[in-house]
Amino acid sequence: MKKSARVQQELFFINENKSFQLKDLMRTFNISKSTALRDIEDLEQLGVPLYAENGRYGGYKVIHNALLPPIYFSEDEIFAIFYSLQLLKLLTDSPFGDAYANVQQKLLNTFSAARQKKIAQMIDCVQYEGVMQIESTRNLGQIFSSILKNELIKMQYSRYGRDEKRIIPARLILMDGYWYCIAFDVNKSQWRTYRCDFMKDIEIEVSNQKLFSDDELRTIYQVQKQHDRAYDFKVQVSEEGKAYFLKRKFSNMSLKIENNINLIVGSFNPNELNFLANYFLGFGENAEILAPESLKNEYLKCLKRILKKYQV
Repeated sequence: MKKSARVQQELFFINENKSFQLKDLMRTFNISKSTALRDIEDLEQLGVPLYAENGRYGGYKVIHNALLPPIYFSEDEIFAIFYSLQLLKLLTDSPFGDAYANVQQKLLNTFSAARQKKIAQMIDCVQYEGVMQIESTRNLGQIFSSILKNELIKMQYSRYGRDEKRIIPARLILMDGYWYCIAFDVNKSQWRTYRCDFMKDIEIEVSNQKLFSDDELRTIYQVQKQHDRAYDFKVQVSEEGKAYFLKRKFSNMSLKIENNINLIVGSFNPNELNFLANYFLGFGENAEILAPESLKNEYLKCLKRILKKYQV
């Protein structure tokens, strides 16, 4: 780790540990005693309000109620922050509402006009082109809040009809232009994935009450994973197929290289056969299904249905 980066990390360390010994710094950052002493001097020169206590149990303490100096960013770090904010701006909705726009403006106002111009130039010349949010999803803030508060919520799910669900939301994911919520279905005692734009009429049923421990939820997830996706598949792909896979992969599959051959391996539930077959159709000529036979057969059925549309 470069010295500048280490000193910056030491600022965070001191902010969390208002009292520490030199050996704590040495152990945390894997540095020698002489290096730690030099870093202490650098931190004091930056304005960190430290005072030393002598004796066997002495060490360093931050002066009570003193403010730590501001964090300094390199130019590349500044560009990285604004580029990240620019990506958020491309989303139709996010769990944070319009907060990113306020953050961007506040940060921008702290720089000189010349630096603001350089940041604007960076934003203009480094842009993202890809699949962005497709459907507007206005409930992300509410779902995000329930995740942080470990709330049990009741909602109407309208993707396949209209069903009432009682769930404990755990994670938000943006994938292929849609927001998804991974949640634990309390009534079914199973983990499920819901598309957020189909989650309607959300109501908090139980707040700040752990119905299940983290270990219980983790165990249920592992058991369900082994039970639901008990069948393995293997697909050989070309270099072009490998590139396609890396752009669009799912949690139940991974890339493996054997004897310079690219293989996509994973597990699936029989109910996912049609989905998998259509997924591998997207690879065109760059994929060959090796196993199992059930996936090969479903793939061929999909091809026959496509060919039938063009037969005279």
